[in-house]
Amino acid sequence: MAHTNLRIHPVIGIARVGNSEEYYLGPESMAGMDIPGQAMKGGLPIKPGTEQTPIMSSDLRDASGKLKRQAARFRIYQYDFPDHSSIETYPNGGGNEIQIGSMVDGKTVKDIVWTVHLANKKANSWLGGEGVTPFEQGKFPKLRNPTFANCADPADPQRLKKLVIDAGPRALHAASGGSIRFDNMTLPCYGQVSTGAIIDLANYPISFPASEDAHTEPEIYSRKIQTLGALSSESNGRLLVLGGYGLACGFDAQGNYAPHASLNQNVNNDNWLDDTADGPVTAFLIFDDGSTRPVDGSAWVISTDPAYAPQTTNVVTLWGELYTTWLENFALQPAVYQDQKYQVSFKPNYVQDVFPVLRAASLQKWNVSLPDKAVERHDFLGDLPADGLDFPIMNFIRDPNYADGSTIGSPLMPLSLGDEGKSFLSLTTSQYFFMSQWANDIYQRPDDTPSASLGPGELLDKTILFNCLGGRFGPGIEMGFSVRDPNLYHANWATPGSAGPFRINMQVLDYSKASKDTPFLGVGYTPLRKSPVQPGDFCKFMALPWHTDYNSCATHLPDPNPGGELTDENIDAATDMNFAGLNTFTFASWPAQRPVAVYTYRDVVANNGYVVSRDGEKAVQRFSVRGNGTKARRFENEGFNRPAMNTGRYQDRKEFLLNWSRIGFILQSRAIAQDADAPSLKSEDYFLEVSSQFETDESNLVEYWPNTVIDKLYAPEPEKKK
Repeated sequence: MAHTNLRIHPVIGIARVGNSEEYYLGPESMAGMDIPGQAMKGGLPIKPGTEQTPIMSSDLRDASGKLKRQAARFRIYQYDFPDHSSIETYPNGGGNEIQIGSMVDGKTVKDIVWTVHLANKKANSWLGGEGVTPFEQGKFPKLRNPTFANCADPADPQRLKKLVIDAGPRALHAASGGSIRFDNMTLPCYGQVSTGAIIDLANYPISFPASEDAHTEPEIYSRKIQTLGALSSESNGRLLVLGGYGLACGFDAQGNYAPHASLNQNVNNDNWLDDTADGPVTAFLIFDDGSTRPVDGSAWVISTDPAYAPQTTNVVTLWGELYTTWLENFALQPAVYQDQKYQVSFKPNYVQDVFPVLRAASLQKWNVSLPDKAVERHDFLGDLPADGLDFPIMNFIRDPNYADGSTIGSPLMPLSLGDEGKSFLSLTTSQYFFMSQWANDIYQRPDDTPSASLGPGELLDKTILFNCLGGRFGPGIEMGFSVRDPNLYHANWATPGSAGPFRINMQVLDYSKASKDTPFLGVGYTPLRKSPVQPGDFCKFMALPWHTDYNSCATHLPDPNPGGELTDENIDAATDMNFAGLNTFTFASWPAQRPVAVYTYRDVVANNGYVVSRDGEKAVQRFSVRGNGTKARRFENEGFNRPAMNTGRYQDRKEFLLNWSRIGFILQSRAIAQDADAPSLKSEDYFLEVSSQFETDESNLVEYWPNTVIDKLYAPEPEKKK
């Protein structure tokens, strides 16, 4: 007997903060990749109220100049199986979207009820940026706010009450339109499938700690967090989830608002909260006869940092991390990986599995400062033909299976900082395998019988996470090292009636037990343990607040640093150009999503529309984060510390809390609204910074390669008063 299965896609959706009430939709095309029939590369966000119309540079900010938020969009797909004993394979290749008015099991969908629960547990979590190793062998790393309430137990009720932002669940009837906020003025509610109703939760313990008497003025560093976002819907029944406004709030030893809490760390700041969040997404259908049907399983939404370079992709993506975890732990595709090894008979698809690595490498030049030779070699990679490879490419790709290779920088790629104790980043093991197969002439050619393709919902899963950061997880942006933990997921994905792969092991929440006097959420998911996942369990391992990590992650020395730790003494004692074998080079952390050095639209126009003119005249590069407060300097009492180590960031971390929304965006030429009286851009494939609210002058010009910690910096102009 045939049966149908209903699933929410994407399996993980991404919302992004902004300081505007307005929003656009998150991109549903792959960053930097070609779109059939279009000259525009993928990765652009989408205009609200449209299916796939990409935004232009003029759509990034509202009329007052505030940065728009990014909404995550969720849909429901129906999968048809021939009988109830069907074992699923991946990719499924099927799936039809269910909207209001669609037919399911012979009945018409009258409405869709969506429920989302958002929370932020960062202040009651363990230190971020240290990876999974501290959780091994039953151990735990140190807690954030370890002495709060005189208790180092994250399950302590006082800690849960005063260190966790829990807005509770919100639900809506998609057919009714409107929106509902995740704030402390709106009654929590959830959809009840048995009655088809939305149930109010007057007794839910909403928690917005440190919010009483907090400031809301935009010029204040520590500001009142009043909401984690909102829900709304499209007329066809799709769900939109909006995040917060990019705020951070300080508190004192008693958990009360503190206007002048200190920011001393890049990742782990005690006495701070921020308004990023995450949580489960569930739904059920209401039919025209009044009956209901739940959607199988759940999805998840993450609200996180803005994406300032939406069309340039990371070499290692969040999709690549998720896909590799599932290949190696859940028998996702036995033809690719089984018996604890990759199958050398498997032929990867060049367009899907190989080319994205090459394109990502070729796009790095738009986000970091590279020497001319490196730009030439990256361009060469982007132009490699699928057939007839005559270049020993694997000699230049760092092997993730060879631990010592992580200490070798150039000429191995990716030339980015690593995580989990590795100096430099490696491709995922699946990426490395696909590249190796291609290099050995084992791959799918156009005339080969194609392998199974992704269905529309499955493609949405991949696309959304392809546009997000994989390693380096130090701790990352959207999601951290937990993506590599098999305990995070539902393992029985292929059994009949399941919701398919990549689903989160969500804790079933019984809202009928909510009490005003008792925190509803507990510790939740713990890495390397089989503990179910609660709202707030994704973001809790990320930087607190996110602003300080973004500000910091321009360029750094590798850690561990090949050649040994640098000190003032051993640098000053070195006399030859090799600096006695010491590595003085700095490297980017997240070059695709945390741009360091950019070509601005204005500077390219000033160069007659060229990045590099026919006469060899090159437009200048500037720091993405620049202006007052970013002049690099040396800090006393911090060990080895030179000004050139601190370029491209605010020197006082709290300044970034006021200026993050002023950062510009890197967009392809075709998406830039060009000045009518300016020279036209000479290429449709320039990726230039637009919409920055920072001034440009000689004080923020980038230091060209080699970028070392002992460089002499440009003499800056005197800083203007604010």
